[in-house]
Amino acid sequence: MLERLRAYNAYLEAMAGRLSHELRTPVAVVRSSLDNLQSHALPPEARVYVERAGEGVDRLARLISRLSEGTRLERLLESAERERFDLSAVVSGCVEGYRAAYREHRFELAVPGPVWVAGVPDAFAQLLDKLVENAVDFAPPASAIRVALATRTRRAILGVENEGPPLPEAMVEERADRTFRAARLFDSMVTLREARPAAVHLGLGLFIVRLVAEFHGGHASAHNLSSGRGVRFAVEVPISPENP
Repeated sequence: MLERLRAYNAYLEAMAGRLSHELRTPVAVVRSSLDNLQSHALPPEARVYVERAGEGVDRLARLISRLSEGTRLERLLESAERERFDLSAVVSGCVEGYRAAYREHRFELAVPGPVWVAGVPDAFAQLLDKLVENAVDFAPPASAIRVALATRTRRAILGVENEGPPLPEAMVEERADRTFRAARLFDSMVTLREARPAAVHLGLGLFIVRLVAEFHGGHASAHNLSSGRGVRFAVEVPISPENP
């Protein structure tokens, strides 16, 4: 039974890449046909339907891009060379971009001095992108998104907090030291939200967070805030020594 469960889980994790590969060609055919239709003179009532079909194809294209995101990241991590980088600088630079991109929220940033980590800085930036995107989707308008980096016993801890609905108890498991490790939340194809009209949510964002954290020798966790009115996601990775 355990072997069957492992095989099924591997199938689910690989399914996104397979689906994106299989969908690209038919979507390209539909897009090409719609482009050809739009180049012809069409009655107004027909053009409306062609434009709607084009919007649908655009959503499908975004869907395919999201489906292949995890696979692309896995390939990047397999081929990328590790380097020693300042995680504080990566986090600070990302947050400045979020302030411009998500103007409906306030971003509170707390970072110490340089925190050196061995790994792939671009992958860590992608990890933070996913955590912040998740926080923005659940946080009330005009509320604060808190991003903090801290160190403890040769470990770097990156946390993202937001107000909003708490996590279901079934999604987290409590350990003996009162910390929480995500039981299902960071698995592939798991999501707690309905897709919005302008976006697609496939449950791959937090799976990408897990991939990057584990690649850097760490782990991802999540728990509800003590106030009961928000959540905190955290990634903990080892600090790189000065002379590796």
